[in-house]
Amino acid sequence: MAEVLRFHLWKTNATQPYHWTLNSTANGQGICTRENYARKADAKHSMDLVYGNAGDSKFDDHTGED
Repeated sequence: MAEVLRFHLWKTNATQPYHWTLNSTANGQGICTRENYARKADAKHSMDLVYGNAGDSKFDDHTGED
């Protein structure tokens, strides 16, 4: 089965720097984005709640952290 969706975890310079997006692999269009989180673990947990129901979607961490 071809990959259809991909999650991306991002970090900015904001007070609450972490957020994630869900994008179509066909055209890169954003399908979903969440509010910012102060902790990476909280952003990842929010993403994992959606990821658990998103089939074979992939995950990319763009934060530059472990």
